[in-house]
Amino acid sequence: MKEFVSNLGPSMEGFLEFKHALGMKYQAPEFYLHELDRYNFSHGNFDSLTKEVTEGWAFERAAKTHSEDRSWVPPIREFGRYLINNGKTDVYILDNKFVVRQYHAEVYLMTEDEIQRFFEECDRYVLRVNYPGRPYVFPALFRFMYCCGVRSAEARQLKCADVHLINGYVDILWAKAHRDRRLFLSDELILYLNDYNAAIQKVFPNREYFFPGVYGGICSANALALNFRHIWQAAGLRYDGKVKPRAYDFRHHFACSNIMRWSSEGKDVHAMLPYLMRYMGHSSLESTYYYIHLIPDYFPKYRDLTSSMENLIPEVDDDEV
Repeated sequence: MKEFVSNLGPSMEGFLEFKHALGMKYQAPEFYLHELDRYNFSHGNFDSLTKEVTEGWAFERAAKTHSEDRSWVPPIREFGRYLINNGKTDVYILDNKFVVRQYHAEVYLMTEDEIQRFFEECDRYVLRVNYPGRPYVFPALFRFMYCCGVRSAEARQLKCADVHLINGYVDILWAKAHRDRRLFLSDELILYLNDYNAAIQKVFPNREYFFPGVYGGICSANALALNFRHIWQAAGLRYDGKVKPRAYDFRHHFACSNIMRWSSEGKDVHAMLPYLMRYMGHSSLESTYYYIHLIPDYFPKYRDLTSSMENLIPEVDDDEV
């Protein structure tokens, strides 16, 4: 651990030891703590978290970038609460003018043509590098995401014990905010996954994860993202400074395509949204309404539907949808 230099150092070390004891690596927050430590050392060297030092450092940190990211706020707030819980009384907690903001990737709604070209290229692309299981895992993983609208992490973390192809469903456990749910699969997807399972079972006979990584363990987030991007670009699809599709966009496509299908079938979209909410694991119906907000940008006929419910469409975190 890099040494702290100010009088806050011992408290910061104790705070990090506490976090590590909980099993947290806490690497990025430690970097911010060292920044605050050096700022404190050169601006009075206090042994408590004063408003002058805390806000001075916060304004300086915010001025370093034009990004709206405020991921450095929570660890400093947590450090302040840690000091209070350990008997310190003259502690300042960053107030609400330092709003926690996160980077939100732009949503990209794929066209049916782009999706078809992606999967055609995917089936070819995975044969180019001879990694164990590679020809089977990514084509199946991406099709599962496309067909079921699951989050990327839910697909990567899906365990064999939670896949019940004979009964036609998978259980998504330990999802965001522990909203477990059961997803029933189409007959076509069940047949595909049965063939996939038979093939990957020969490569990793004792695997824990249904879509394993290169060594048989969990598929990493980095591997999923890189393979999606490489396949997308190899298919000759647009990927530039403005358009950066991600595997997560299969989830957005799933939601929007279901809403469009219900509309074309003459179904009451409002009545169907609670079903979509439960299938996708949203915490509230407002999060599902977010997709009706997206659709007009791509399907003009939906403008009338959206305009009638503007007050129901909130700002929703990308991680929630």
